[in-house]
Amino acid sequence: MARSATGIARSAVVETVSVIAGAIIGTLVSAVFGWLFLSVAFGAIAGSASVYVLALVTVAIFAVLYGNLPATPAVLGSLAVGILLPTVIAKFAFDSTETLTTLLVLNLVFALVALSVYRFVHTSGLVRRAADDVADRT
Repeated sequence: MARSATGIARSAVVETVSVIAGAIIGTLVSAVFGWLFLSVAFGAIAGSASVYVLALVTVAIFAVLYGNLPATPAVLGSLAVGILLPTVIAKFAFDSTETLTTLLVLNLVFALVALSVYRFVHTSGLVRRAADDVADRT
């Protein structure tokens, strides 16, 4: 069955909002966690545009994985990407002075929070869309 233009637009909006929410909230929570527990300056993470761009790219990869894989491999792949990609890029491209352990812990927190927020917002949006579709049929 072909999807309507309205359905495609709704899906695109839900995906976009889910990715942006996951990236921003994941970055802010990891900044607070780093500030509280790892002695990393809050502004070093939360005030850097490059960190937000990296977070958006990472969570967009989550969306691609969820679109192409079953649930369990998508979760495992997303967590691996969410931890390893930002760590490697921060260590080598951003030339971070933080230790590898600190970066891994920060990105573990980021990956868990960003993935949770992405899935929560995505699922909530799809539920609302399904409810709208059911309401339109009656």
